[in-house]
Amino acid sequence: MHCRIVSRYHTVYDGPADMVLIPSITGQLGVMRNHIRLYTKLANGIITVKLDQENLEFTSTGGIVEVKPDEVRILVDSSENVDEIDLDRAILARQRADEIIHSTASHSSPEFMRALMLMKKSNLRISAGRNRNLSQGIRKKRPTR
Repeated sequence: MHCRIVSRYHTVYDGPADMVLIPSITGQLGVMRNHIRLYTKLANGIITVKLDQENLEFTSTGGIVEVKPDEVRILVDSSENVDEIDLDRAILARQRADEIIHSTASHSSPEFMRALMLMKKSNLRISAGRNRNLSQGIRKKRPTR
């Protein structure tokens, strides 16, 4: 089947998939070829595109999904390939957001709300980046035969 992940800024992935794991607001959703047609909202999390023996992972900070029997279209607010996450940059962004959150007097101000969204996005990026580093470390430590 075909999978397309598009953010507000660019196409994140456009290619084949054997299975797509989607973080929907009602829980994890697995989609394979000939899946029933459906629409759902995305939750913050990781979209996994399984192709052959490879898993491609992308962050998701909300959006919508359209599933057809031979295609999955995912429109995300923002997304990036987990392999491209700059962990140090994500940590700095979280620190900036934390400073703004703690220095803003009104919790209903636009500045506070933007900082809160930045905090959520940064936490997702940090978690995904650390999980990637952990799994790469485990793969590297396994003995080869």
